[in-house]
Amino acid sequence: MAVDAVAGVNTGGGASYKSSIASLDKDVFLRLLITELRNQDPLRPMEDKDFIAQLAQFSSLEQVQKMVAGFTELTKHQAVAKAFAMIGKSIEFTDSQEGQCTGKVTGVVFENGWPMLEVGSRTVDPSTVLRVTN
Repeated sequence: MAVDAVAGVNTGGGASYKSSIASLDKDVFLRLLITELRNQDPLRPMEDKDFIAQLAQFSSLEQVQKMVAGFTELTKHQAVAKAFAMIGKSIEFTDSQEGQCTGKVTGVVFENGWPMLEVGSRTVDPSTVLRVTN
C-alpha cells in the first residue's frame, strides 16, 4: 500500500522540522491509524498484533505527553520558589539596553504564568540574574 506524505510535516532539518514534530499529537496519530484502516487491502487486512502494537504506541504517546506537562508544571513551581527566595536580596543582572545592573528585589510578578522579579520600577527575568547577595 502506498503511503502519501502527512500534511504539514517538513522532513527537512532545522527549527521547522522540530516544530512539526512537536505538533504531532495524539489526534494526528489517531487520524493516521484510521486512514490506514480505511485504506488497507481487504485481502490482506491488518493483523491483530500490528493493530495492538499501534494502540500501544498511541497509549505511550499519551503518557509521554502527560509526563511533559508534569515536568513543565514542576519547572514552573521551582522557578516560583526561586523567585520568592530572592525577595529582599540584592542582585546583579544583565539588561539588554544598559548592560550589567544591580538592584534589590522588592517583589515577584507573573507574566504568562512565569515569575518575573520586581527591581525598582523594572521587571527582571530571573534567567538574567548573575549574582544574588544579602
